[in-house]
Amino acid sequence: MKAFVFPGQASQFEGMGKDMYESSDLAKEMFDRANEVLGFDITKVMFEGTAEELKETKITQPAVFLHSVIKAKLAGADFKPDMVAGHSLGELSALVAVNALSFDDGLKLVQKRANAMQKACEAEESTMAAIVGLEDQQVDAICNEVTEVVVAANFNCPGQVVISGSIEGVNKA
Repeated sequence: MKAFVFPGQASQFEGMGKDMYESSDLAKEMFDRANEVLGFDITKVMFEGTAEELKETKITQPAVFLHSVIKAKLAGADFKPDMVAGHSLGELSALVAVNALSFDDGLKLVQKRANAMQKACEAEESTMAAIVGLEDQQVDAICNEVTEVVVAANFNCPGQVVISGSIEGVNKA
């Protein structure tokens, strides 16, 4: 059985996708189409942007989606999964990769999702942090001891929990 799992936010990197763009007509077409659908030059930010620019949710999510989907499409006949899955944002990449959702529709959904999350980030200063090596219950107990806002937000896997909340709350936890 072959499964493909698509990543979520925080898998972005400077220059992401440039090698695909330069070596594949299909990738170039998809990047160019993404620029049209999004209404801005995502390729410029992905290829030339700084790590700080790429961390902005409104950029990160379409960039990770685009990179993931193009990578799957470039695999061609080798991309024959029995199943697909995605972490958070990666769910949309997985749906597009197996043609359950069109590229344009997937990209539009990602953009709406990213803009909503960006707006929420700007409304209230907050942050997230991955806690590695503690049990879920330990992380919950620590968050409950902190008087500022902080909660366990993502139970990624045994021994890895992401907490989120106010900057002060996350720092204290």
